Amino acid sequence: MKLIPLLCALGSFGLLCACNTPSPIMNNTDHLEGTWSCLSAMVDGKALPAETTALLHLTLTQNRYKTEKGSEVLFDSTYTVDASKNPKQINMIGTEGALAGKEAQGIYSLEGDILRICYVMPGLPRPETFESPASSKAFLVTWKRQVEK
Repeated sequence: MKLIPLLCALGSFGLLCACNTPSPIMNNTDHLEGTWSCLSAMVDGKALPAETTALLHLTLTQNRYKTEKGSEVLFDSTYTVDASKNPKQINMIGTEGALAGKEAQGIYSLEGDILRICYVMPGLPRPETFESPASSKAFLVTWKRQVEK
């Protein structure tokens, strides 16, 4: 069960990275901002249980990425994206704990209100596809944008 908190923290972390001097391409996060609910999550080819994914939420601002499980903050980081790449890239830099200052690399796609992020922990090469096969150490998370009330 140690994998679930790690996935949540990494799901948030794996999405985005911070740059001190963002270019227009590297900081175009307008369409990602909002609150997201987890539809599904896979780590190393293993799906997280629906009871777990139902509790996961992601909040994205212009430069912050925060994952929560219920009211517990699992991961808080800064991020940037590069939408000029195919697939689009996301880099995240942890702001706390063992991941502080470390960059995780990933890819993302946004189709309507569905956001898919595939990422790996710092030190591993960026994923090239939206897959999380066994022993890949890749996190694949699908989020749905929450409707503002």
